[in-house]
Amino acid sequence: MTKLNIGSNSIGQAGAIALAEALKVSKTLTTLHVQCNGIGTAGASALAEALKVNKTLTTLDFLSNSIGAAGAIALAEALKVNKTLTELYVGGNSISEAGKTALRSAARPGSPTVCV
Repeated sequence: MTKLNIGSNSIGQAGAIALAEALKVSKTLTTLHVQCNGIGTAGASALAEALKVNKTLTTLDFLSNSIGAAGAIALAEALKVNKTLTELYVGGNSISEAGKTALRSAARPGSPTVCV
């Protein structure tokens, strides 16, 4: 499987944490859509940790998951390490200016397009 769309399935933080564990060992998944799942900060942080070791994901859609600033900052830290992600969608997540700044500062040549 290369694409997984589980948007609007109410997976919540627990589902995101379980998904993060699978993402750490995935060798084929390139696109993940988890929009509108109430992932929250803990779920975003778990997925960010997975991004640090995942080497296949190129697109991640996090739209409308209430990740807040802490989740955005966790994702920004992952972007500094991850070399394969090319698109990250995080709009509709109540990200403060501090979270947006962290995402922007993680940008580097060849870093993913981040849509806030």
